Amino acid sequence: MVPKYNSYKLIGLIFLLLQLVEVKAQADLNLFASNSKETKEYELPEISQLPTDWWIQAIKTAPPDQPFLHLSSWGNTLLSQAQSEGSSLTAESLQAIRQFNINISNLTQNSEIKETEAPLSLTQQESYALNEVLEVMQQLRQKNQQLENERATLAVFQNDVTKERQKIDRLIISYQQYSVDQKEKNTTAYQWLEARSWLAIYEIQITQFTSKIEQTQFQINSLQQHLSDIKEKLQPNIEDLDKLDKQIDINRKALAKAQQDALNSSSNLTNNKDSVGTGAVDFEKLNLAQSLIAQKRLELAIARDELHKHWIVNKLDTEVTLEQPTEELVTSVNQLLQDARDKVTQWRTLAQEVLLSSVGVNNTTSEMARERTLFSQEVLLKLDGLDWQIERVSFIQSLTGNNLNQPESGMTGFFHGIANFTSTVTSGFSAVVNKPLFRINESPVTLLPLLRLIIIVLVGYLVSKLVRYIIKRMESRRSNDKSPVFFMLDKLIHYIIIFVAALAGFTTLGIDFSNLTLIAGALSVGIGFGLQNIVSNFVSGLTIMFERTLKVGDYIEIENGFTGTVKEINARSTRINTNDNIDVVIPNSDLVTNQIINWTLRDSIKRVKIPFGVAYGTDKDLVKKAAQEAAENVPYTLTNMSGKEPEVWMTGFGDNSLDFILLVWVSKYGVRRPNRIKAAYLWELDTAFNKYGIEIPFPQRVLHHAKDSTDLDDELGKVE
Repeated sequence: MVPKYNSYKLIGLIFLLLQLVEVKAQADLNLFASNSKETKEYELPEISQLPTDWWIQAIKTAPPDQPFLHLSSWGNTLLSQAQSEGSSLTAESLQAIRQFNINISNLTQNSEIKETEAPLSLTQQESYALNEVLEVMQQLRQKNQQLENERATLAVFQNDVTKERQKIDRLIISYQQYSVDQKEKNTTAYQWLEARSWLAIYEIQITQFTSKIEQTQFQINSLQQHLSDIKEKLQPNIEDLDKLDKQIDINRKALAKAQQDALNSSSNLTNNKDSVGTGAVDFEKLNLAQSLIAQKRLELAIARDELHKHWIVNKLDTEVTLEQPTEELVTSVNQLLQDARDKVTQWRTLAQEVLLSSVGVNNTTSEMARERTLFSQEVLLKLDGLDWQIERVSFIQSLTGNNLNQPESGMTGFFHGIANFTSTVTSGFSAVVNKPLFRINESPVTLLPLLRLIIIVLVGYLVSKLVRYIIKRMESRRSNDKSPVFFMLDKLIHYIIIFVAALAGFTTLGIDFSNLTLIAGALSVGIGFGLQNIVSNFVSGLTIMFERTLKVGDYIEIENGFTGTVKEINARSTRINTNDNIDVVIPNSDLVTNQIINWTLRDSIKRVKIPFGVAYGTDKDLVKKAAQEAAENVPYTLTNMSGKEPEVWMTGFGDNSLDFILLVWVSKYGVRRPNRIKAAYLWELDTAFNKYGIEIPFPQRVLHHAKDSTDLDDELGKVE
């Protein structure tokens, strides 16, 4: 019999063995699962059944340090299959597979390379020389150019990404439309692989250039801060004066030779102007520009050294005789810098035009085009150097100007401050207004002609206002009868002055008005289609003003019955004010083409007819006396003019009355109030008739009452 203790020990050993077996089995199971998972984690997709996210799945399932592992393996497999299949694939498909492999290889290499740029070494010193400051400025300028180039390259890659995405979208749509057995489906799939690999390259390049731009911007900020610090520690060196004098003499001799070269180049250009189509003119233009650039660089170099001398002398307050006062030098350098900036713009435009004209030439002129391209690029490079020379001269000029701006006592400092401020403002204003904005007739238009246009039109408007004010003053001193004349002069002078001012203003922009035939043709088309009514009203307004059939102050009646006083005759319409104080605006063409009654055209007095009737049997002489007496009681009646006394005419025998007309001549105030004067005469007629017992008849009718049918039957019975 086994002891109880040993039995427990045996059971423990068995349990331990079982645990070991379970652990081993679990490990084997995990290993198997791991291997199975690794083999099933990424399977190469069939080229005829590509999912839309095949690229993302390949990247996700790859090791983090080798993101393009599966894609590289897949590309090698496809390339091996393509080479083994021989001619079964099209040349286009084979090229797409090869490019896919090349792109994946480049992506793998780019993912392993980490580009780092060495940091800037900026040391601090107690003082700095001018050359050291200029070196930092040049370094900053190069960094700015680098930043500009990097941004331009980034924009190109971003544009490539957009185009590649659009291409991929088109390929996916085409791929999904083909059936599995169609050969075009596989061709489209290979193109899809290639396009997606290009997209990945562009995206990585965008990421890299974005990082570069951030680094470059950081370096620029550091250089700007460093430059600001060292400018405060800038100190002149008196030992540089002798070197500057020698360098100025050397540059002056070189300038004389450069001026002669420029004259020779100008002469050659004049002689070759007739060589159209040979390219000789372009070469001579570039050669002349190159000579002028060299001349301008020497002029700027001399100005730079002269400014450097003046800065040293003024800063150290040494007793050195200068060739000219510093103020004159600064002023002349201002003009030189402005001229240099303008010329740089012209020469750069010329070089770019010649460079673009070299593109797209045929084989017979390709060699000449290449030479022109190289020559244009050389001129552009020299212009960059000239820009740097301008920047250096501007900086040294600012140093010299700062010395001039030191506080001075008395009125001298005050006037110097005004002179410097005026010079700065003038230089800045000149640079702004002389910058080309656009072209008209191949002539560059700057801001200055636009300002001239605005000023000319504004001056014309002010002159028009002044002349119109003078006319109104003259009108106020004359009688009202001449007011229409002044009104017409007011309008015509205003239109003429504004038209002349606008014509003169647009001439400053380079617009040629000599070819009036084209302008007249364009205006005739515009008038015929869209401006007919406006021009018709305008011409009608001028006709009214010149013919003077209507004048301001006339009392008129138009066809629709409106009556009123003419208040304004404008370019498009005429305003009439009725007796009810209602303004009626009438197009001028209606006043010219329709019948208009002008009550005050030539004579201000008019005869008015007031019809009335009296009862039969009334004494006619008594009627005449009463009517004339009534007319004399109305204040509008003219009673003191010979031949224009009130008259009473008998006009007929009416149904119920004897018909008369009272004819009276009324003053101009009565003419403008026809309804009022008619009411006044009727009122007085009624008063006079009541006074003399004259009866005003009313309509009379005789009614016959018909007998009814019963009475008619009785009468018939009596007859029977």
